[in-house]
Amino acid sequence: MRWLFAILFAALPGCGGCNGMIDSGGGDAGPTQERDAGPPPPCTDGGNMVRCGTNCVDTSADTRNCGGCGNPCDTGALCCDGVCVGTGSCSFAVTSVYPTTGWQNGGSWVTLEGAGFANGMKAFIADGRCPLRVVDPTKAIVQLPPGPLGKQDVRITAGAQTATLPKAFTYETGGLDLMWQQKPLAKVRGEDPGIAVMQDGRVLVAGGTTVPDAYAMSLDTAEIYDRTTDTVTPAGNAMSTPRWQNAAVTLLDGRVLVVGGACYSDLSACVGNPQATDLFDPKTNTFSSGGPLALKRAYPRAVLLVDGRVFVSSAADPSVEIFDPTTNTFSTVQHTVLHTWGFVVRLRDGRVLIGGGDGGNTAAEVFDGDTNTFTSVGPLAVGRSMLTAHTLPDGRVIVIGGASMSAGGVKDPLASMEVFDPGTNKFTTLPYALQTPRCWHASALVRDGTVLVMGGYTVSGKCDSSVASVEQVDPVAGTVMPFQMLLNTNTEWTAATLLDGSVLGVGGGACGTTMALPDIDFLAGTPG
Repeated sequence: MRWLFAILFAALPGCGGCNGMIDSGGGDAGPTQERDAGPPPPCTDGGNMVRCGTNCVDTSADTRNCGGCGNPCDTGALCCDGVCVGTGSCSFAVTSVYPTTGWQNGGSWVTLEGAGFANGMKAFIADGRCPLRVVDPTKAIVQLPPGPLGKQDVRITAGAQTATLPKAFTYETGGLDLMWQQKPLAKVRGEDPGIAVMQDGRVLVAGGTTVPDAYAMSLDTAEIYDRTTDTVTPAGNAMSTPRWQNAAVTLLDGRVLVVGGACYSDLSACVGNPQATDLFDPKTNTFSSGGPLALKRAYPRAVLLVDGRVFVSSAADPSVEIFDPTTNTFSTVQHTVLHTWGFVVRLRDGRVLIGGGDGGNTAAEVFDGDTNTFTSVGPLAVGRSMLTAHTLPDGRVIVIGGASMSAGGVKDPLASMEVFDPGTNKFTTLPYALQTPRCWHASALVRDGTVLVMGGYTVSGKCDSSVASVEQVDPVAGTVMPFQMLLNTNTEWTAATLLDGSVLGVGGGACGTTMALPDIDFLAGTPG
């Protein structure tokens, strides 16, 4: 009987050689292959739940799968609505920056996006505090301060709250063309017309005089240089008053404030109304009257504050006025030191440094816009007027040349330079100097971190000592090198670096001559 059972068992279908194990799945897959389990079931928790591998995760909040499977956030970062936001909280965060790069000389406009934005918030790129305007709870516009090369953190604060987006912005460098060009203006605009680089990249050139030292020949018109089309066109209407040696400042809302009348520095003679201000709207290319200044102001020095207001200093009176763009009004801050033909710059920490001036003035103060107060610093090693100054990417301020003694004329041009350290509140004379002493010159901090120093008077008491030479100061390497010369001699003029890194200068016209210079001097930035 045993042999019968053995025959029957061997004859069972599909058993051949199965050694006592019956394949219940059928087919020819073999006895040890498992059945295909099929696709995993979908996540049924709703919302942003997504299956990542064998688990269902919320990709709007999961730091290992932020915005999608396999997208981890950095250690310590948060995942807010599918975006890694660094430190902070999802109710107060900066989630994106656009553009993500800018030149190390600063000046460009950057959009921040996030959550919990409100008036009073502060923004920092690296350790530089940015002028900031909150558009709504998720968007803010900031102006880029000068900063160090490489990837930098973007940080926002409001009271005790702090949020950081690590390495979100990169400071870059770039070169310049070596050949100067000239762009014709419709009007001759000599002696420091107001220049403002607007948020759309165009440049407003407002006022100026057709004859050097002739306040009565000052202009109430303006022109606009467009880099993209390489054209100069007139503004749509005139300003409310003629202006000469005036100032123009681009506001955080895109408009431009223009201040300063056509007067002698002591206000002994004026044309028009030196208390009137104008606001240029780039959307309509037209001017409208701004609020009146409390005092007549000539030869102003003005700078944008980090809260969006504008700091205005001038000749003849030591007080300072602050423009509020939300109300288009000015308020006066009492200040006792006069800085006629001195300098004003915004520091990287957001404060304002004001110093120098006529008569060999060595005084300097720092203005804190958060408290509207002045603190004495310095002094300068040498009294300087008709000088230029720039906040450098490393946070120091360089002051360049100027006249050591003056009474409004060309007196004792200087070759020396100093730097102000905001950490110590002290000035130090640099161990290198300009190759040619200069006053009433122009200068521009350019995108490779160097400073171009252009034109100016070079011999005391001589109106015919203006030059076409240009020098390139490298504050990091500690060098001064000759640069390509201007196409003509130039002095009593102003320069600016455009958003693309190009350099523009306008307003020349030496004393003792009958005609100011009619052109824009232009130096293109090289690609990349």
